[in-house]
Amino acid sequence: MGVHKVLISDSLHPDAIAWLKSQPGVEVNVAPKISREELLEIIGGFDALIVRGRTQVGAEEIQRGQRLRVIGRAGTGLDNINVKAAQEENVLVLNAPGANANAVAELTIGLMLSLARHLPEAFASREKLQGYGWELEGKRLGIVGLGRIGSRVAHLASAFGMQLIAHEPDPNAGPTDLLIQRVDLMALLRESEVITLHVPLIDQTRHLLGVNALHQVHKGVMIVNTARAEIVDEASLLAALDEENVSGYAADVVKDERLTRHSRVVLTPHIGAQTEEAQRRAGLEIVQRVAAALRAMPG
Repeated sequence: MGVHKVLISDSLHPDAIAWLKSQPGVEVNVAPKISREELLEIIGGFDALIVRGRTQVGAEEIQRGQRLRVIGRAGTGLDNINVKAAQEENVLVLNAPGANANAVAELTIGLMLSLARHLPEAFASREKLQGYGWELEGKRLGIVGLGRIGSRVAHLASAFGMQLIAHEPDPNAGPTDLLIQRVDLMALLRESEVITLHVPLIDQTRHLLGVNALHQVHKGVMIVNTARAEIVDEASLLAALDEENVSGYAADVVKDERLTRHSRVVLTPHIGAQTEEAQRRAGLEIVQRVAAALRAMPG
């Protein structure tokens, strides 16, 4: 059996790199700051490519990978990988679903609390804030998507005493040990006092919360988005904030710069998965999956 050459083109947890280097028949090249031009130049010499979110793996990168058989993403989303192009070239695409679920779910709850108690203003002020915040207990939380992250949010929110409703097309998805009312999306928008988004970015979910959806929401709803920015039509969201149909928005990433200056928007700089534990889990899971896939391939 020959040596499998693996390129790691983004930062990866040291324990994951050490594990992969310890495997027989595997040669590892770590280049976490490699440019696209450099990647295109050398990708043809590797059997596997492991990325996080920085490296964009498009059709050209895949086609240049004459030996490329596996692409691994140390995380959940695959929107930085052209999966269709990979399939056309018979390149296996793997990810680490669930590795960051708890980290993202905890941030989601933190953002809810930030909106509810006006924490950014409180941190910046030496004076008592005018007006009141509100408590999570008893509020109706609408969860859009009951995958690993949405399910973990449900458990955490339940501990705060929130009433749970959810929109999830898969009847088998989601926790079975919690009381969650399943509703369609329009009902969730009308009934929820807080909405949290946990769906992947695909054609069907792009601008899922668009102008029509945002006109259906419960007046004064607060929305938390720790998924992808494009799931929300940000121009329509700005209008809904100005009209006070939406009283607050918290997100881990945005595209429209106007949101960064809005007084009722709380933002974090894409830190959902940025915990020591999540990065270690994601790193170890993906290197183990990539190594197993390479070993299983003929030749």
